[in-house]
Formats: sequence, structure tokens, C-alpha cells
Amino acid sequence: MAMREMRWRKRLLFPLFLLVLTTIYVGATFQITPQFSEGVVGPRFLPLLAALLMYAALVHVIRRELVSDDESGKGAFWQPVAVVLATAAYIALFKPFGYSLATLLYVYALFHIFHYQQGRPLRRLLYAIAVTAVFYGLFTLVFGIRLPTLLDVI
Repeated sequence: MAMREMRWRKRLLFPLFLLVLTTIYVGATFQITPQFSEGVVGPRFLPLLAALLMYAALVHVIRRELVSDDESGKGAFWQPVAVVLATAAYIALFKPFGYSLATLLYVYALFHIFHYQQGRPLRRLLYAIAVTAVFYGLFTLVFGIRLPTLLDVI
């Protein structure tokens, strides 16, 4: 029992470390001051959205680790790292690939990381397209933000 509890604690160290890091990041975003009122979507919006996604991913990983009887400990380390890498790739690809393709790839990658619709790649792709379209509509129609496109087409 003591060995199992020690493995359980060890598997949670990295996700808890990322949770603390994300909280520090959120605190830093509140020090960003807009030069003028920009409504809902100001300079803090995307950093806070990224932090919210990170919190959601970490809560999922921690919750799964708490209820898991798996002794391997694979999930606690690779999933948060994969989310951070996917987010870094998304940021790097956002401008050159445009919103639609970069976001579609990012959402699909997150679905893969969290095993959403595992074994159903077509359904996973359709859901990723739907999420991309919903957020595109939200940003362009509701917030009035012009998003980068791939070759000014998509």
C-alpha cells in the first residue's frame, strides 16, 4: 500500500508543477495593461484562454490519475507535456497556416492526446472541424476579429 501511494504521488508531481506554473502565468497576465479599452478581447484574452485550456487539461489528467489503478504512470507525464508541445506548435503555426488549418490540427491533436473518439478518426476529425468552425464564428462574428488565413483562402 505504501509503495502504491508513493507511485501515485510521484505521478502527480509533474501535473501539479504545471498547475503552479500556469497559475503564475495567469498572475502575470493580469499585469498586462491595455492602452485603451478593447472590450472583451484585449491583450489578456488569448493568454487567459491558453491558461484556461491548460487548467482544463491538467484537471483532466489529475482526475484520471486519482481514480486510476494503472501502476505504469505513463499518463501523468506525457499528457501535460504533449499539451504544452501541441500548444507551442499551434502558436508557431498560427500565422503561417492561418487560423483554420492551425486550429483544426491543434484541436485534433488535443482530441488525440486525451483519447477522445479513440478508434474513430473520421468522427474525431468532424468534431475538430466543428470546434474550429464554432470558434471561428465566435471570433469573427461576435468579437469582430480578423483571423489570419492560409494564402488568404481559408
